[in-house]
Amino acid sequence: MEASYYVGIDIGKHRLDWHVNDAQNTALTTGQAANTPKGIQKMVARWKRRKICLDELIVCFEHTGPYGLLLATLLEQSGVCYVMVSAAQVQLSLGIRRGKSDPIDARRLAEYLWRFRDRLSPSRLPSKALLELRGWLLWREKLVKMRTALTNGIKANTLTSQVADLGEINNQMQAQHDQLTILLKQVDRTINGLLRRYNTTEGQYDLLVSIPGIGPIIAGWLLVYTEGFTRFANGRQLACFAGSAPFPKQSGQHKSPDRVSRWRCQRLKSLLGNGVHSAIQYDPELRGYYKRKCAEGKHPQSVRNAVICKLLYRVFAVIDRGTPYVKIHQHEAIK
Repeated sequence: MEASYYVGIDIGKHRLDWHVNDAQNTALTTGQAANTPKGIQKMVARWKRRKICLDELIVCFEHTGPYGLLLATLLEQSGVCYVMVSAAQVQLSLGIRRGKSDPIDARRLAEYLWRFRDRLSPSRLPSKALLELRGWLLWREKLVKMRTALTNGIKANTLTSQVADLGEINNQMQAQHDQLTILLKQVDRTINGLLRRYNTTEGQYDLLVSIPGIGPIIAGWLLVYTEGFTRFANGRQLACFAGSAPFPKQSGQHKSPDRVSRWRCQRLKSLLGNGVHSAIQYDPELRGYYKRKCAEGKHPQSVRNAVICKLLYRVFAVIDRGTPYVKIHQHEAIK
């Protein structure tokens, strides 16, 4: 990704701080802009006035969720190449640092972009359908947490009611619990409708849920995190992202057992952990693998990580092949 100008932008809720370097990593100009459509348009216009050609420009900013969504959208509309990077990835690459401010962060992002320009790839926003699906999945997650909190509160109050009268509190909590249950059913219907609508053009949802252990919610998050299976090239990369792929740990003559990395997507790891229980229960092949490895002395969590990897390899197999998962053990039993 060679360019004539490298721009780092530090994103805040209401303000953008930007810093422009040239091809030799020399500072050219800095500035601030409001994180609004008008403010971003003024920022791009100011670049043009500085004789900075947008076709020779690359912008780098951290992945900040909704705060950077407007910036990415307007940059795409302006035809500007941009790269969204992980905040942890940038911080770990900078070495020892002293001092911090928004303008300094913008300068460091520009320097990071210039230094790793041969490794970075342009970013693209996911489709509007996936952004909508992500919003509903996040809302469902919040509803589940609220209902779980009420369930635990009701159980605790039931025990306390042995020595104090908390019946009215429990009645109110139960009413809220029932309302959340009704709302969750409505949200689930909306999510299923979005998945079906997305499936009409991509055909990926039916392929995913054909795999034992992959349900509608896991399939939805897989579509969101892989951006319609355009973000990762194979199952190993997705397993690394989910935190289930083991890595070696060796120094000199000392060699430790392979371990999974702590850098992972915790939400996806938890969801896939739930899917493993279902897969072991309903898939004879995975159930036999799990029992065999545990009998050999492997730690159950290590075996579950291996089963997650197998599920993700199956996911990429059905997506690449374009046909549903085939339960081989059933065909072997018929023979």
